[in-house]
This record gives sequence, C-alpha cells and structure tokens, in this order.
Amino acid sequence: MTNSLLLGLAALLPLAVGPPLAQAQSITAQICGGGTIEIPIERDQQPQAPCTTKGCHAGSCRKKFDLAQ
Repeated sequence: MTNSLLLGLAALLPLAVGPPLAQAQSITAQICGGGTIEIPIERDQQPQAPCTTKGCHAGSCRKKFDLAQ
C-alpha cells in the first residue's frame, strides 16, 4: 500500500511544481500577409507593485472646489 501511495505522490509532483518560468527575450507575431515580426522585450527593472493604500484617489488628494468662483 505504501509503495503505491509513494508512486502516486511522485507522479503528482510535476503537477504540483508546475512548469519552469520562461525567460523569453522577444515576442514573435504573425502578420496577415504571411510574414512574422519579432518584438524585443526589455526587462531592465522589476514591475512596481500596485498601490497598497486603499482609496489612492480619495477626497484628500483631489483639488477642492472653490465656491467663490
């Protein structure tokens, strides 16, 4: 029983780990005329994380309406 359990877990290991991350340097796109174009990907810096502050555009950072106008 334990051998079959270990074999089953070993078979599921690649599914749990997933595929390795691809490090593509360009995107190849097909053109309607039958040709292809290669678009280079430049990855100089990591993408910034989204704003963690709730309500980034809250009323405190907006311009106030001037009633004197």
